[in-house]
Amino acid sequence: MSFLDKMKEAGDKASKQVAKSYQEHQEKVAETKDARGGRIGALSVEYMGGYGDYRKAKGSVTFYQKQTEFSSLMTKFTIQNSNVRDVVVEGKSEVNRRVTVTRLLAVGIFAFALKKKNTDKEAYITVELADGQEVIFFVDNKAPMELKAKLAKVISQVKQAGVAGQVLATTQPQGSVADELTKLASLKEQGILTQDEFDAKKKQLLGL
Repeated sequence: MSFLDKMKEAGDKASKQVAKSYQEHQEKVAETKDARGGRIGALSVEYMGGYGDYRKAKGSVTFYQKQTEFSSLMTKFTIQNSNVRDVVVEGKSEVNRRVTVTRLLAVGIFAFALKKKNTDKEAYITVELADGQEVIFFVDNKAPMELKAKLAKVISQVKQAGVAGQVLATTQPQGSVADELTKLASLKEQGILTQDEFDAKKKQLLGL
């Protein structure tokens, strides 16, 4: 093989590798877009606490149709909108009343209670999750009513996704009663369940 042929072969190989990398990148972008849904809003915020063990940090929260993402230099997390029960925008006094002392100690949300500044131009976004977590973001230089109006459509879409997710969770197809009875009968035949245990489970399934 001549030098030119070798150069051509190397060039073809490099081109194929670039094409493959580009295709993989495009596939990853498509997967991420599908997981997120369309972008519906973004805001500079200060994450105060309430979500797992993530620490307080300044960054941005981006709302998508399917999930809500917080991102800062050191802290990043994603909340599935299907797990959201409510989104509330309120002022300092309201958020202090909302979060109990026990909850403050449990999740470490204390910064807003200690803030010296007392102004109407500060708001808090509380994202209430189905499991009881209260994820709190602080927004400076925005009055609660102003922020609420700005995020009205965003909040509506996030809450709708949450309602849909909770409905789906409660309507997941369960095994039929007949299937469950068949399983119970098999367990009884194998000696795993006694007759009394079988009868009790059977009554439970039949709602007797």
